[in-house]
Amino acid sequence: MPQTRSVQAKVRLTIPAGKASPAPPIGPVLGQRGINIQQFCKAFNAATSALAEGVPVTTRVVVYDDRTFDMSIGTVPTSHMVREAMRKAGRGFITQSDVADIARAKLPSLNTNSLDGAIRTIAGTVRSMHTAIADAGH
Repeated sequence: MPQTRSVQAKVRLTIPAGKASPAPPIGPVLGQRGINIQQFCKAFNAATSALAEGVPVTTRVVVYDDRTFDMSIGTVPTSHMVREAMRKAGRGFITQSDVADIARAKLPSLNTNSLDGAIRTIAGTVRSMHTAIADAGH
């Protein structure tokens, strides 16, 4: 009969892709829960190898009482995508087309199935960052 394992903790971290190391914040947060930090870092770095190195990704870690873990890699935070769009364009605002592109990329991880709803969600994040949204003509 297989032994069931119970969840000890659920941890959410934002870690740069390909740069997980035992240093803070990863080491202390996961180490106090008994996880093998080197094993986690190798697994995370391998799982994020397809992403550009250093891009922050949201990671959820479920720690079990037998000191094993499951990890799920989320998407890049919206705020990072907005800053990158502004940096690439060399301007201090974001266009409606940039918002739509970010919404398409984030749609699987948002709480909506509608592209219009995703665009409104991303626009709200942009406004909360005190960044202007310009018409595509700018």
